[in-house]
Amino acid sequence: MKRCILTVVCFLAISACAATEEESKEEFTARLPDGTVVELVALRNYSIGDLEQFKDRNYPWWRPDGTAIVEPPDTFKGRTSSPRTYWFVIGVKEGEGHDFKAVGPYGGGLSYGRDLTVQPVRQKAKNFERDDLRYFSLRFLPDQKQGDIELGLATGDWKVTDRWSLEPDWTPYNLTIGSADQIVLRCPEQVGSDVVAEVTQIVTERATRLVLFDRDGNQYESGGSIRGEGVGLLRYIHRFKNFDRKEVEHVEFQARPYEYWITFRNISLQVGHETRVAVDIKQPGALLEGNSLPGFDNIDPDFAAATNRGGTLLICFFDMNQRPSRRCIGDLAKQAEQLKEKGVAVVAIQASKISQNSLDEWTKHNSIPFPVGMIARKEEITCFTWGVRSLPWLILADSHSVVIAGGFGLSELDDKIRAAKQGQRLP
Repeated sequence: MKRCILTVVCFLAISACAATEEESKEEFTARLPDGTVVELVALRNYSIGDLEQFKDRNYPWWRPDGTAIVEPPDTFKGRTSSPRTYWFVIGVKEGEGHDFKAVGPYGGGLSYGRDLTVQPVRQKAKNFERDDLRYFSLRFLPDQKQGDIELGLATGDWKVTDRWSLEPDWTPYNLTIGSADQIVLRCPEQVGSDVVAEVTQIVTERATRLVLFDRDGNQYESGGSIRGEGVGLLRYIHRFKNFDRKEVEHVEFQARPYEYWITFRNISLQVGHETRVAVDIKQPGALLEGNSLPGFDNIDPDFAAATNRGGTLLICFFDMNQRPSRRCIGDLAKQAEQLKEKGVAVVAIQASKISQNSLDEWTKHNSIPFPVGMIARKEEITCFTWGVRSLPWLILADSHSVVIAGGFGLSELDDKIRAAKQGQRLP
């Protein structure tokens, strides 16, 4: 009987430990609306000063709550001269082709910026071979025992922001190509068996890549690696292995926004220092139901007065140079009087910078009966702040400038207004 009782107690203890470990793992996991699962797997010291005590190079790894682990996910034994730097590994499930950016207090490795790309682990440990593991390094303050990190996650479609055809006689020494997207491309060149290109760009809330197309229409992608930075600037080196420069038909610079930000709070920066890790997920730039409207700081004229009319406000971001936008504004113009009767005021905002005269002439020619303004400064940042992901983009707000709905089609407008007046929750 005693042996049976002892067996039951041992079984319950093992089960409790397993359950506790599983619950602890869940604390380090972010589950995104699109089904992607991101887990902060482990971390270790990465600085020479912190690793001098481990002469056998058997560097200890631990979980984000400070718990030591026996089987690390990465067998890489490298180190850096930068003080207080840590090597992080994350695991990604149910998601393919995602791009990440890591943000910490200082940056990582030899980088003195705050933003770092997250790259695939090259030396996976046993039992981790099939996992999608990514790594990055970040620095922290000397006296920190725990800290926070952020991961930006880009999941959407890539958009071409600039495109260049290359002439055979162009070289990096006779051509540097500018761009409307605030980047500078140093003409791709042949380096051994590879094609290498250099891009200098401003720091934005976007994942970027350089894509080469050969003469048969095949594309070759490069996320690039950071090889230099200044205030607000990054220099990337893009290497396309085993590629002949003569086969390049054209080059594209592509970008997509970081749609989610995952924050892991209270990560232990010392093995054995116990913390309770918390995970937050935010979707920046998305004006969700219940959020307040941003300010009209970068928009001319200032539409603040339009938001104080005591009724519902419909805002349409558009581009008069795009057919869908022109059609949407035209349909809104036809419905303006009916919307006014329903207590809905309409304003339209030109999302890309054009001359004020062109906008005024177009507005007058098309008899637009509601105020039309334009983003006069910081177009990209303003669109991001307002959650504009495509054009045209509609936002419906109540008399207190609180968002009722956003990003819907014009055919849904009546339903949105009706549901709002009835106090229903909008999908």
